[in-house]
Amino acid sequence: MKIHTLAKTTAALLLCGLAAHASAAGTVVIDTYGPGDATDGWASLLLPGQDLAVAFDLASATTIQSILTSIDGVGGITVGILARSGTVPTGASWLYSTHLTDPWANTPLTPTNWTLAAGSYWLLTKTDGDFAGQWQSGTDTPSAAWAYSSSGAWQAVNTGFTGAPATRITVSAVPEPSTYGLMFAGGLLLAAVARRKSNTQG
Repeated sequence: MKIHTLAKTTAALLLCGLAAHASAAGTVVIDTYGPGDATDGWASLLLPGQDLAVAFDLASATTIQSILTSIDGVGGITVGILARSGTVPTGASWLYSTHLTDPWANTPLTPTNWTLAAGSYWLLTKTDGDFAGQWQSGTDTPSAAWAYSSSGAWQAVNTGFTGAPATRITVSAVPEPSTYGLMFAGGLLLAAVARRKSNTQG
């Protein structure tokens, strides 16, 4: 009877751990689009040597599920993550990055293993020398800190004239080690109970 009660309790805890992890999946940490995937603000040309960076913060360790931007054009761009410590990006190296050729606006980018600790970051897009295209802001109201560069000279944008480039980052939480431990212990106990029950019936 005690084992049966313990097994039920452990199963409940195990399910709670799984549910907590599942509920954290799909959290949007920044969204500068308008309603849905609308880009209702200003469109701007994005030429070689003109780069964009949008700031975002993470309250806990996360893995990036998807990145959506309004950038489209012909040529190559690099999209990636930098650590943030000021109002504009510095010369710090990429934490993660990927290169895109002829990007289409509103096409989801689904990185693999882009895991970040809690902290402040830039989502940065850097144009190749052959790139010509445009980006669109989600609204005319700045809804995030952002910056742009021209030939490497970064400038923070704090005007109400142009909203931040339409950007959406979706993440899933990285379970704490204690969560893994609980799930593992629960799985072992349930297996032991199932085996005991099988032996009793046999």
